[in-house]
Formats: sequence, structure tokens, C-alpha cells
Amino acid sequence: MESEKELTARKMPRDVTTRWNSTYDMLEFSFDYSESINKITGERSMKLRQYELKDHEWSIVEQLRDCLKVRFLFYY
Repeated sequence: MESEKELTARKMPRDVTTRWNSTYDMLEFSFDYSESINKITGERSMKLRQYELKDHEWSIVEQLRDCLKVRFLFYY
């Protein structure tokens, strides 16, 4: 995915409990950078394998992001 996209280096947006759109921003970023996130969490030397997402979990990220996007569009 990132190999086809030209993505810039960015910090991942933080999820703020008092702002539901921050969850959307975090999920959007995560999905866009999923290939990079998979590479980082899959690297044994980084010791982040416990945070690696399975394919079905990425599907949930996508579905939740899409649901929040619809709410975001109707909200504004």
C-alpha cells in the first residue's frame, strides 16, 4: 500500500476521549500507514509483536473508520 502511495513521515494522531473525531483521525492514519505499522510491529528486534494486528483486525479498523467517517460527514 505505502509502496504505491507517497506518504510523508508523521506522528500518529492521539485518541482523545472527549473528541470522537480524534478516533477517526487515528484510525484513518493507521489504515493509511498499515503497511509500515505491520513492518514495525512484525520486526522481532523491536519487541512489538504483541501489538501486531491480524488481517481481520485491520478489517475492523477499516469498518470502524468508515462508520466514523459517515458520522463525521453528517455532523458537519
